[in-house]
Amino acid sequence: MAVWQYQLNIIPKKAILDKYEKIPNELSVDKDGWKRYWENLDNIENLPEPDFKDAKTIKWWNNVKIDIKEIINQIDNLISRADWGNTLNSKNWKGNSDLKEDNDCFLSFDPKRQIIEDFYFRTDLRNEKNIDKFLSGMLRICQDNNLMVFNKNGNLFEPRLELIQNDIKNKFSQ
Repeated sequence: MAVWQYQLNIIPKKAILDKYEKIPNELSVDKDGWKRYWENLDNIENLPEPDFKDAKTIKWWNNVKIDIKEIINQIDNLISRADWGNTLNSKNWKGNSDLKEDNDCFLSFDPKRQIIEDFYFRTDLRNEKNIDKFLSGMLRICQDNNLMVFNKNGNLFEPRLELIQNDIKNKFSQ
């Protein structure tokens, strides 16, 4: 991930409440586990399941019904599809890096069960108009579908722009 990108993982609020009964401020992210996972990976074409549990490995979407086609359509209205990685069970979007719109989004799902498996996006922070359009648009999709977001450290947020802007400021003030 480029230093000018800010990543948010998307998960359903219902699943968080089902697991914790209330919304925590933070979810556990096993940074050491992920470091070992990527260091020991031989074949990126067939990614094995990690042998540890954290916010990125929990199957948040298993008991959540959401209209995946509608989510895809909403994202299509914000950003162009990438010319790679679009299959029967995953969609990728990619912005224009030359215009400092190096945004991207990834959505994988089980097409038979219609359950999301992984969903995240990265926003290019170099262009304020881009932040307004793309980040605000993705957060609106999350709001409209009762979803929440968490950053790379596991900090969990309602999808509200002011909360995310504060987190971005904190990221760059460290």
